[in-house]
Amino acid sequence: MRAMLSRLFLLALTLSPAAALAEGWAVEKSQPLPAAEGLTCAKLEVRSEGGTTARAHVVTFSAKTHSFAVMDDPDNAYNLATAAEKRGALAAVNGGYFHPDRTALGLRVRQGKELHPLEKSRLLSGLVIVSGDRLALVRVGEFKRTAALREAIQTGPFLVDGSKPVAGLNATRADARTVIISDGAGRFGLVSTSGLTLADTGSLLATPNLLPGLKISRALNLDGGSSTGLWVRSEPPLYLRELRNVRDFLAIVPRGK
Repeated sequence: MRAMLSRLFLLALTLSPAAALAEGWAVEKSQPLPAAEGLTCAKLEVRSEGGTTARAHVVTFSAKTHSFAVMDDPDNAYNLATAAEKRGALAAVNGGYFHPDRTALGLRVRQGKELHPLEKSRLLSGLVIVSGDRLALVRVGEFKRTAALREAIQTGPFLVDGSKPVAGLNATRADARTVIISDGAGRFGLVSTSGLTLADTGSLLATPNLLPGLKISRALNLDGGSSTGLWVRSEPPLYLRELRNVRDFLAIVPRGK
């Protein structure tokens, strides 16, 4: 119980009022990295107007050719790399929040089967969903469940909406971040960053021309901190290893796989 209260307290901190205005960002270096056909992968080195520096790895794809898939690990049998290899993923990150006993926080759907129900929580304000041919980042209030729902992770908070940073995000607690992004026009991606506050992450991802040819319309935060991990299929694979085992993962796979 004490561990649960501590975790919920830390989650509440992420939604505390911002202590400072978010700053503008500039890309100092962008390095393309190898990835599977149909994916783009890059490593960015960025700096804010106030002198904060950070690294971000970004993997993007078109929803016409690829999709998201949830990988569940209730028995703690896999790390991110072994789970991704087993699933045949092209890239993958850690998934959503979970309790110390590995019970998921929020809705989880994998291959049409509900693993955990939707929850009402200020933190869990959004979902990444695969419903039929539709891939989307939606707010809980926008979510309409249908029989076509195949994959879903409920998580949050939103960091970018309408191509603008979301107001009121915590601006004091820096940590590694994992984020899902969408341009609102059929291109999606996964982002893994070094230590940033939620406010800084939102400001960074709303920066115009951060990614050539992609204007981020929405960005939704996944579990971060020691859970943050990124794996990308290449020779050899890129693996930014998570520091603790997590309950589930989010993979990029070819459509229909």
